[in-house]
Amino acid sequence: MARSSRRGRGKKTNVTPLIIGGLGLLVVLLAAMLFFKPATRSNTAAKPFNIAQYRQDGSRFASTGNRYVLEGKVENIETHGDNRMVAISMANNRNERLPLLVPGSRQLPINITRGDTFIFDVSCRTGRDASGNEVKGILVVNDVRTK
Repeated sequence: MARSSRRGRGKKTNVTPLIIGGLGLLVVLLAAMLFFKPATRSNTAAKPFNIAQYRQDGSRFASTGNRYVLEGKVENIETHGDNRMVAISMANNRNERLPLLVPGSRQLPINITRGDTFIFDVSCRTGRDASGNEVKGILVVNDVRTK
């Protein structure tokens, strides 16, 4: 007499309802992605930026996490590892330089070049220096476009 295997003795499950349920869930997720789009740059309001107030109290700017749109001419670019520090002069104050941090992981749509004018979308954040000390009021570039 032939012996039956252990696999053949158990109750067989039907995977069809699982497949149909998975496809239904996928359709719902795709529909949600189409109808509920995240906020774009045009939906977020940037506040006017005052250099004098920033120089006087950069920590207040950082605590709010505000976003700003700055138009400036690139005066200098320094590379630090994967990051870049970009010094810009604003149209209303050509004598003062404003430092902007461009994180290395950030993929920007254009190449930032010295001597050209760009429009920078920045956020004001708090970070740490090389010694681990807290630094407030760092302007981090989110996006850049040509003027």
